[in-house]
Amino acid sequence: MNLVVRLCGLIVLALGTAATVAGLALPWTMSGGLHPDLTTIAGIAFLGPLLGLLCLAYARHDPRRFRLVAAVAGVAAVAALLVAVGLARLVSPSAGVAVGGPLAVVGSALAVLGWLLLLVAGPGRITFAGRRSWLAAALTVALALLASFVGIDWAREGRFVDATTAGARPAGPAPAWPLQLAGVQLVGVHEDLVILRGADGIRAVWLGSGTTAWQYLRSDLPSSTAGLVDGAVVVVFGTDDGILVTALDAGSGAERFSRRFESGKMATVRAAGRIAVLSNLGIGAGDLLGIDARDGALRWRWTPERNGGPCDVTDLASTSETVAVAMRCRATGVDDMAVGLTADGGAERWSWHAIQRTNPELRVFAVGAGFVTVTGVPHRATYMDAVTGSVGARHDAAGALALAAGTTVLYAEPSADRPHLAAVDARTGGVKWDVALPGLGGHQPLTGAADDGQAHLLWRSPDGALRLLTVTTENGAIPSAARTISCPAKCPDTTAVAAGSGHTAVTVRDEKATTLYLTVP
Repeated sequence: MNLVVRLCGLIVLALGTAATVAGLALPWTMSGGLHPDLTTIAGIAFLGPLLGLLCLAYARHDPRRFRLVAAVAGVAAVAALLVAVGLARLVSPSAGVAVGGPLAVVGSALAVLGWLLLLVAGPGRITFAGRRSWLAAALTVALALLASFVGIDWAREGRFVDATTAGARPAGPAPAWPLQLAGVQLVGVHEDLVILRGADGIRAVWLGSGTTAWQYLRSDLPSSTAGLVDGAVVVVFGTDDGILVTALDAGSGAERFSRRFESGKMATVRAAGRIAVLSNLGIGAGDLLGIDARDGALRWRWTPERNGGPCDVTDLASTSETVAVAMRCRATGVDDMAVGLTADGGAERWSWHAIQRTNPELRVFAVGAGFVTVTGVPHRATYMDAVTGSVGARHDAAGALALAAGTTVLYAEPSADRPHLAAVDARTGGVKWDVALPGLGGHQPLTGAADDGQAHLLWRSPDGALRLLTVTTENGAIPSAARTISCPAKCPDTTAVAAGSGHTAVTVRDEKATTLYLTVP
């Protein structure tokens, strides 16, 4: 029995020594690849591997003092472990916990265990004469490696992540809307789920019951934006020197990938087929990234600049083939323009320049197999082919709110006497229909979403109440009167509408709040 224990102790000690040395050599932070200072590295190396090897050599020379030597080496290994743990805890989670620190901690812990086993077994020779010795050696290596991998994974990710996956859809009556939930962004609707982004991550809520289906929350990094791409929720977290992008299956919450990228802040995630297009908005937007939503591979990186100077990104739209970026460039005077990029490679396909500077800045919408750019005052819309960029029909964008619905652009125009909604065929520029909206006099259009042949537009009354109007995009038919969206008190200014899979969701939130109110009409 002592032979097996002694053999296991030596194997664990060897693995611990190797892991400690490797951990001290590898980076401890993902941002900048930082290491501990040389004094600390020398201290851990002396108390752990170096002193351990000296003790082994001395114990072999004088076996009578083996247990005393093992005890001294074990105490030194404990000291090395405490130093490694204390130093690893100082690594800021936002800098990213690299493998070096956890590996050094695991190696020191294995060294402590190895010396403890040797202390119990006492002195003696090591032989591999029997099958039991080989089995013990193999089992020890397997268990040590398994425990090390689990410990390192927990130290780097597991202790920060609170993740669950979806089970069966619960039965029961619909809740009383609105529901107060943690969240700052309505990401979208996927099948029977509404996806919400909070400051700490993603929550998916059953539309029928209002209960949480799955969640992915992080305690170490703040989330900045999220979007639905290729059946996945792509969420972006901010780090010290870039971003962490995590993709989760929208239906189950299972993780597809989680990868870090060097980048500036991101404000939006758009779907271009299976590519997630990440971009910031406004002045100094920085690079756009094209990331494969299935495996996390960085397909392309594109910098918005012209004539040697950076450009502001004012809007973004995408089809399965092309990403259209609306920009304002100032290197040689103010130039409002749109650039088309290939969705799979980020190469420039075409560019289009507005005739004159507009205020507000240029916007762009995806409509069918093309795009529509909308300038500021006066509002003029221009259709262009998504692949070639060839310019088609132009029309007056006569509405305070524009909403793309298939190959149609809807314009909502408020009025005290005759608020109305008009649909324009994007390709021809012709008006398909124009309907008055009785009962919405004095209301202001806020936002909307379109799906499955219907458009849902949110309006605010003069007294602050919210009403959701649903219209058929083909002919302008209004199947029912506008529905009132309840708020807990006064309806907040920040609103959002999402539609998908035959469902509609509306959220309202105070500007600086970390909770929102969800209504499923």
